[in-house]
This record gives sequence, C-alpha cells and structure tokens, in this order.
Amino acid sequence: MKYIRFFTNGLLVASVCFALGSCSDEDFLDLEQNKTQNEQTTHTIPMEFVGDVVGFDQQSNGVKVQTRTTTSSWTNGDKIYITFYNGSNIVPGEATYNSSSGWSVSYDGNLATGSNLKCEARYFVNATFSSSSLVSLNSNTEIYEDLNGTYAYNNGSLTVQASLTPKTGRIRFTGTSGAKIYTTGISVYTTFAPAINQFSTSNAMITSTVASNGSTPYIYGTFTDSDRNIGLVGSDFAYTRTCTSDMLKVGESGYMAIPSESSHNNWRTGLYVKASGVEFKMIPVSGYSGGFYLIGETEVTEALYYSINGTSSSSQKPISSISYYSALSCIEKINNQTKLNFSIPTSDQWDYAAKGGNQSQNYTYSGSNTPDDVAWYSENTDTKRNVKTKAPNELGIYDMTGNVFEMTLTRDAYYYCVGGSYNSDSKILEADCKICGTEASYSDVGFRFILTCQ
Repeated sequence: MKYIRFFTNGLLVASVCFALGSCSDEDFLDLEQNKTQNEQTTHTIPMEFVGDVVGFDQQSNGVKVQTRTTTSSWTNGDKIYITFYNGSNIVPGEATYNSSSGWSVSYDGNLATGSNLKCEARYFVNATFSSSSLVSLNSNTEIYEDLNGTYAYNNGSLTVQASLTPKTGRIRFTGTSGAKIYTTGISVYTTFAPAINQFSTSNAMITSTVASNGSTPYIYGTFTDSDRNIGLVGSDFAYTRTCTSDMLKVGESGYMAIPSESSHNNWRTGLYVKASGVEFKMIPVSGYSGGFYLIGETEVTEALYYSINGTSSSSQKPISSISYYSALSCIEKINNQTKLNFSIPTSDQWDYAAKGGNQSQNYTYSGSNTPDDVAWYSENTDTKRNVKTKAPNELGIYDMTGNVFEMTLTRDAYYYCVGGSYNSDSKILEADCKICGTEASYSDVGFRFILTCQ
C-alpha cells in the first residue's frame, strides 16, 4: 500500500437536515442556500490518504486490482466524501485533490483524537452535480465506497485509510446504433447527502441510446425487487427477463443484446410490472398515429386495484362499481409507487388497440366475428367473470369486448365507456360507447391502464 501526501486549500459548509427520515433534493439545496452564522465552524487541513480504488470486474479470488493509488492516477478536482465518526456523532468531510499540492479535507465539526477511528469514504464518477451538502447522481454514475475505513487524528495531523470498491453492479445493452430503449426493474442512486450520510434511490424508467460502438452506456444500480426482473421497451416492442444471481452483481459488469421479434431467447414478450405485490402485463401497441404506447393485457383486476389501495384480494375479476375519480386516484398511487407513467387511455387509443392495432383483421368484435369467442355478455353470463377466460385479440389483449365497460379519457365533465359489458347484448357490443358522469359508479364499468414512456 502506497502512502500519498497531498496539500491544498478548500472549503466545506455542511448543511444539517433536522427532519426525521430522508430529505428531498429541494430541502438540501434550500439548506445550502440559507446558511446561517450558527453553523459549526468549518476546518480545512491537509490530509494524508492511504488507499486505493478497486474497479469493476477487478476483484476476484480475493485479489483487489487498484485503479487509483498513485499521484498520477488522480486528477485536479477529484473528491472523496468522508464521514468521520466521533463517538455517536458524524462529521461530514469533503477531500479535494490538487495535482500540485495533493489532498486537503474540509470538515464541519470536531474530529476525535486517536488512531484506528471509524470513517466511511465515497468516491463518485459521472455525478450530475456535487457540493458539500448534496451530490446529485444518475443511472450512469459510478459509486465507490468503503464503509469500514479508518482515520488517525492528532494535533491537526490527519491520515485516512480506505479501499474504495463499487457499491453497485453495472449492465449495458448492445444493439443497432441510435436505437433508444427504456429499462425498468433497476434501482439507481439519485442523491447522496454528506451532512446526514444518506443516499436516496429511484426505480424510475431509465432512457438509454445505443452509441456508435453498438452499446448503451453502462447503467449502475441494483435490482428493484427480489424477482430480479428487467424490462426493456423500444419503439415497437416490450420484453421482460428474469435475471440470474450473477447479473448486476456488486462490482461486476454484464451486457445483454436488445431482444427482437426474431431473437428473444429467455425474454418474455410484453412488459411485466409489479405493484403492491401483484404482477400484471402491458402489451406494446405500435403503428398508432399518436405515438407508441403499451396497454394492459387485461382490465384492472380487483386483486390489483385493492392491493394498490392498501387492501388484499386475489380476485381476478375486473374492478367495477368505482367512480372515474377513484380510477384516477388508483393511477396516481401506482405512478408514485412504480415511478412509471400510467394513465387511462383516450377513446382513440383504446379503439386502435381493441381493433388489433397494426395487426388488425377488421373483426366485428375485438378478436373475432363471433362474440362468444372473445366476450362475456348478456347471452352467455349474468355477471362479470375472471379476466383472460375468453380468447384475446390480434395483439394478445383480453376482454376488450364485454365483461365490463372500460373508461376512456375525455375533456369534458364526463368519461366515455367503451367495449360493452356482461349486461350488453351483441348489438350493444358493436356500439362505440356510452357516456357516464365522473362522479357516478356503475356495477359494469371498470378501466384499463395504458403506459407511455415519455
């Protein structure tokens, strides 16, 4: 291990968040902009750093390969964020490198005196923004850390020892140059607040573009849930894959070929989404003049609706007897939970998908000229039935004719119900819609999600 002695001047002003729990980005920025003279005194001193940075795919069989350990391997402005422990108190510090004078650290508070004292160290590559009170991160940010570093401090002399290793795994996708894809299922770090030693994360959809070298930039993150599902959405497709335990493994890299209609081994067609423990499938709809979108394979079931609203159900019947505003409230909740962009389809979007999209065979009903093939309606039932118990249409979408009417968006104080229901006869099934009030709820009216990527 090489010793490196660096000296320079810097300034750290750490902000403190007094809220219980995590703070928002806006909270941190507001705290930074409203410093007061009551803050603790900032100290800036030289720092001797003993340590290294271990790169991705470079820690195997217990052997660490150092990627930054000598003076020449660091560049001007490189920062290491250090959390010093002084008993039960944390003292945030920001170490900055200068090529002519080395490392100095600014910290707010008082360091403990002694040796082999606990500290944590973190180093970021490709951060969006960094300051003493907030580091903004993104899906392409590399995070290296040592949660078991040590420091020695006595009479203004400080030595920090840390070996920084990757905090996440990373993955990239290969395909045709210029292709844009949207990825779900990967949770990424979005901020780090040095003053409270805390990260925040997001599982929002990640946008990537294949570069001229045939690969997207690496995505750095972890799986959103224990199912280890990754979803990919393109301009006219959606696929989902359950990944093995060696994918996105901390400290290691991986890549996947973007699947296609002709080659999607180990990928399931459609985008599978889990909300409140209930998984459902979204079907891609391409060729629509208003742009690409995905639509629910089924109407929103009672199991899905009630789970999103905090209760439990296993019923596979479509939800009904709810108002338009209740449906919108459900959508707001699932968007907050998944960080995706669900909504109720417009009448045009719904109609295009119901007719089979760009695979349409111009059937009278959604998927057939014979209503009994695809629909639960007044001539074969007197109540709503489980979804997916009749044949799908050309796109693989179920129950767009019959079972329950489905809400579609409108600009006025009403919503349009389309598709007919278990109360409808075959003539009503052929009709475009009926108009319902937003406050009203009907026993035979439900709804279906659509999802857009932008």
